[in-house]
Amino acid sequence: MEALKGTHEIGEVRIRPINGSDGLIAFVSCRYHRVMLNNIAVRRDESGRLFLTFPRKLGSTGRAHPLHHPIDRATAAQFEEAILGQLRKLVGDGEGSDRR
Repeated sequence: MEALKGTHEIGEVRIRPINGSDGLIAFVSCRYHRVMLNNIAVRRDESGRLFLTFPRKLGSTGRAHPLHHPIDRATAAQFEEAILGQLRKLVGDGEGSDRR
């Protein structure tokens, strides 16, 4: 099996805003290469910084099992740039314009 080489583009970013708790402000779906990834959460911390969390399932022992997540910091940065960039286009700055 041949490994994927190079950087893959993140496209078809779909944002579903919500009024959640714990800083949760939206769920996102996006296409990465030829795979659709769902339920990436956009959250706001106490300082107003936006960040992403990826879905996971809790096992019967309480251990978290990631369903999908970036494998390295460079890939995580790609997701942040694509998703948070799209969110800022939709709602403006996003880094303080509507802090809670």
